[in-house]
Amino acid sequence: MSASRTWLLAAGTLLLTTACSTPEERMAKLQIKQQRLEIKAQQAAQRNEARNELHNKVQASAVTDQRGPYENVIKALASCDASFAATLRQFSGSLPPAFVVTLKGPVASIDVPDRRTPGSNRIAAAGSAQAYGQTLSGYYDERTESNGQLQKMSWGFYSPATPEQLAKVLGAAIPNFKRTSRELDGNYVRMEIFDRGGWHRTTRFDYYRGQSNVLGERTLVIEPSRDPAFPGSRIGCSVRGAQVAQFQDELRPEVD
Repeated sequence: MSASRTWLLAAGTLLLTTACSTPEERMAKLQIKQQRLEIKAQQAAQRNEARNELHNKVQASAVTDQRGPYENVIKALASCDASFAATLRQFSGSLPPAFVVTLKGPVASIDVPDRRTPGSNRIAAAGSAQAYGQTLSGYYDERTESNGQLQKMSWGFYSPATPEQLAKVLGAAIPNFKRTSRELDGNYVRMEIFDRGGWHRTTRFDYYRGQSNVLGERTLVIEPSRDPAFPGSRIGCSVRGAQVAQFQDELRPEVD
């Protein structure tokens, strides 16, 4: 028997079996389908519950012990975690007009036109914004992709001050900035590597930067700005690694 005739016979048998199924069999199939739908609904509910639990934790982590709104925001930024979004939410009424804040439940964000596109992934301050006597001239939020997959995310503020000035002032006020190390290129860096289920500080910057299979690399940095529209420095965070998409959900709940 030819392969085509065998296929036609099998297809005909399947159709005949389906057509001749009893009411009980059809009812059983409907019940199985209904059970699958219920399982999907339960899974969706569990995901929403987990997301709400995360939001509740985030809401409790807002920084509020500094003297002004932007001081609290910069201290939260220094942790490179979800407390930044929670602190934006906490002081959302005090940050405009310099930066417009978008509320998203218990968190908030400063939005840029397009995180993926250079030139559109930053905005200028529309008014006066200062933290610890240092001017914040803009905000950036960058997303780097490869083949449609997130590879790296970076976010923070621009300032017209030099990295040395910022490191001195912020280091005197915020422990995480005090723990940065100055590199030969003038960057001030505090790096953590994700390993053994948690983040661990390291000073082996060059070693880990050369590792393509690192699970997670989280860096607080004060660096010279390379954007001519924002001369001075950048104060911010960057996260990369094999699990960066997961870290985005955990560290940046304000990002869609």
